[in-house]
Amino acid sequence: MKNTGTLNSKGFSLVELMIVVAIIGLLAAVGVPQYQKFQARARQGEAKSSLSALYAAEQSFYGEWNQYSANLRNIGFGVTGTALRYVTGFSQTTCTGYSTGSGAPDEAAGGAANFSHLATVCQNGAATWATPTGITAACTAYYTTTLAGTTSTCTNGAASTFQAYAVGNPNNTIANATPLDGWTINQVKRINNSTAGIR
Repeated sequence: MKNTGTLNSKGFSLVELMIVVAIIGLLAAVGVPQYQKFQARARQGEAKSSLSALYAAEQSFYGEWNQYSANLRNIGFGVTGTALRYVTGFSQTTCTGYSTGSGAPDEAAGGAANFSHLATVCQNGAATWATPTGITAACTAYYTTTLAGTTSTCTNGAASTFQAYAVGNPNNTIANATPLDGWTINQVKRINNSTAGIR
């Protein structure tokens, strides 16, 4: 008895497999950077949230003492959490025109009290700022805020104003401190991404 059936086995050729691999590679090349940017934008929420909370604290302090303060301890502002990417506060030591005459708390503390958190690893686990005098090269960009447009001010008087900042790195790796991302908020709750750091 002769078997006249033919073997009908089909599969993918090498060319077809290579085309599929090439398509997957192209999709990954386009999709991964976009996904990383999406993650970075989500991380920027930390800066906006912190600045909004700082604004509320400043307005509460102003309602009681009729002036703003650059001392975050005075206004009762702070942040909690782990793996924080942004530092929030004021770069200058005191608020110009601040007065303790009405019984307001002392503004002169400055330094450590001007930033949202101090015991934070700034870059690649290499440096931790534990005290105001312990700013290392790795942390300088976070705490001196030399980014264009990301400056802080605080003035009391006839027209009391303030501008606080949040500076950090929202990108995929926290090991690389540049480019930094800078945000500001002022007394009328205008939030501005003064220095865009998403890459």
